[in-house]
Amino acid sequence: MFTKESLYINALKYDTQLKLDSKKLNNEEIISMDNSVFLAENDVLSSEVVEKINTLQNSVETAFISTLLISDTTKLVPKALSSKLTDCEIARFNHEFDIAVLKNTLFETKNYFAKTGIDYVYSAFHVMNTHIEKTVCKNELLLFLFNEKAFILVLNHTGIIVYDEIVDLPTFESVKKTHFYEDDVDAQRLFDEMYYLELNEIIQKTLNDFYAKKSNVFVEKITMLYILKQMTDEDIQLLSKELMMEVNYHPINLDEEIFELSRDKHLQRSFVEPRKKKKKKRDFKALYATIFAIIFAVAVYKFFEFMSSEEIYEEPKVEAVSSAVKQATSEFIIPDHVHVNDKIEQRIKSLFSIIPNDVILKEFKIDSVNLEMRAILLNDPSITKSFKEALDILYKSTQSQVLTPEKKTETEVSVISKTAIPLSNVTYKKFEKEYITDELMNIERVTEQLKILMPENTIIKFVSSVEGGLTVFKFTINILVKEPKEFFNLVHSLNSELYSININYPIHMIKTPAGIEVEFNLDFNQLK
Repeated sequence: MFTKESLYINALKYDTQLKLDSKKLNNEEIISMDNSVFLAENDVLSSEVVEKINTLQNSVETAFISTLLISDTTKLVPKALSSKLTDCEIARFNHEFDIAVLKNTLFETKNYFAKTGIDYVYSAFHVMNTHIEKTVCKNELLLFLFNEKAFILVLNHTGIIVYDEIVDLPTFESVKKTHFYEDDVDAQRLFDEMYYLELNEIIQKTLNDFYAKKSNVFVEKITMLYILKQMTDEDIQLLSKELMMEVNYHPINLDEEIFELSRDKHLQRSFVEPRKKKKKKRDFKALYATIFAIIFAVAVYKFFEFMSSEEIYEEPKVEAVSSAVKQATSEFIIPDHVHVNDKIEQRIKSLFSIIPNDVILKEFKIDSVNLEMRAILLNDPSITKSFKEALDILYKSTQSQVLTPEKKTETEVSVISKTAIPLSNVTYKKFEKEYITDELMNIERVTEQLKILMPENTIIKFVSSVEGGLTVFKFTINILVKEPKEFFNLVHSLNSELYSININYPIHMIKTPAGIEVEFNLDFNQLK
């Protein structure tokens, strides 16, 4: 009946501009977008920008404002040391590092948005990390050219960050102050030349400084991420030739990157906590008046209908009533739980069957579309060719990332496969009996029934119910098994039931000292 609208606003300050990018969502689907640019020459938001942002965020019940640090002086800090920094605010970065910013530096950004509020504040390094998570980066110098600064990371052969730095870039204003030009065209040409030379120097100096500290890592490739294209293809080719290594010049959509960060709430990478959202009081007076009028009209109609038909009223035959009930219930079909369970089981078994003997699974998470795994490779420090080829049959794309530091005897990797491909030449089981439909079981009885079916020490958590022609009770189930076979045995037990009980995605398995912890969703379906 009611839709859930939300609004995400990116407010990104550049040198002399403030760009606003907003996306309105309805039930998590983007329904509208808006972009605008304002002059930003002062240390506070102009009244025009404040009015624009506040108008946008007041138009919906839930709005989130995101930005990047105005003065980004962040540093990556090993997780073991981050808690010891008292003068800094700490945010999550990746498995190995947190990211730190001075409290007074963060205050500058928060104060800039004092009249609008702010929900998420990120560093340019966070943007670089989203690129790293999507792309395999090994033995690579990665630069993000943004806001007249070069944000620099170096990654070793396992994809672990081993160096970070921020360096100032030349500005067009600094060139104009030299007066070594006759007009703006000459000034732009001079700036382009200076930009190329200084960027070349920055890269070479970074490499020299890095090699002086890290002798066991050799950079084989350079990637430069940019918002505004400053260099030509010829410049990149020349730079690659002078540096004697591959140089990539890659554009990114900053608005989309920030949007992705702010939507992914579980990452919690922002330097600030999002504001608590006040629910707006809905005015239901008009709705109530309409409903009352409809009820009153129906009541009057039914009264006169009853008065006019009282004399000819006949009690309906039992057969007719039964037929009507059957007709009504036949409009709704109880889900074939055996078919649903078998599809999920076959998908999981197909994945388990392709895992090589020298790969030990640590964590496994699957939904209807994607797959995530963490595994230990006992031999080859990369995913074996056969493993990768097998995954390519089951999913449209697969990426992996090494998680362990270098010089480890065992290599831990993360594998993400996206967009599941339907299994071929598979015939799924079907429920061949009749479901019990003579009564509607309440939530207490259903929970007790599940306790009987599940292993000991199972955690059963009721989540929600869906009402309609069907009543669906939704649960999350957490069990502990010694091997995956026990989970499949549980599925077979559910299939033998005369009630429609199907497991559901996502399914999460994680190896623990006590055994394999399995968490999955479960639906109990009944005709109402």
